[in-house]
Amino acid sequence: MSYFDHPYCSNSALTALGQELGILPDFGGNPEEAYRLGTLFDAVVTEPQKIDLLQLRIIDTDYSFTKEEFESAKSMKRSLEADQFYKIFLLNKPDFQKEVYEKDFQFDGFQLSMRGKLDYFIPGMVADLKSTACTSQKSFEAACGQFGYWRQMWLYCSLTKTERAMIFGVSKSKPHHVFIVKIKKGDPKWIEAEKEINQLAFKYYMMK
Repeated sequence: MSYFDHPYCSNSALTALGQELGILPDFGGNPEEAYRLGTLFDAVVTEPQKIDLLQLRIIDTDYSFTKEEFESAKSMKRSLEADQFYKIFLLNKPDFQKEVYEKDFQFDGFQLSMRGKLDYFIPGMVADLKSTACTSQKSFEAACGQFGYWRQMWLYCSLTKTERAMIFGVSKSKPHHVFIVKIKKGDPKWIEAEKEINQLAFKYYMMK
């Protein structure tokens, strides 16, 4: 069974439920298209073996891509790999695309089986990779709240018993600026993310 076919709940499922119930805003645009391009960028950086250049598709998914989209993802990857902080991060030899599952994960007063797929994991820290339309550090930090990235990092940290996380954002627009944000246990962002995910998870729990 693949990660995406697994019956445990995920952060993406909570986001979808929150939007369906009107708790979270509908981001507009075409979320499936954004996810397809984000998946392509993730694969180019962390799972290049999943790129099928003959059929222009991502193996084990329903996603295809154009040559132009692939070249753009490669250009973004070059900008990321040129970033000095990212270079230092890779020296820690992170695990790529680590899948984590926890039956009866303990929320605030109830349990729900959860799963997560971490772009990067090193002992004591999780990290995630995002492609973004943002062109500044400030706008990317705002996007992390808007799109629930802090909530995602809270879940990944909790599933791996870690207390620190970071997100690498790479702008889709040339010259593909790299943005880095961090979160740790006790931060206002952490506390707010914990409240939000407990609210969403409880709604999911009550509807199972």
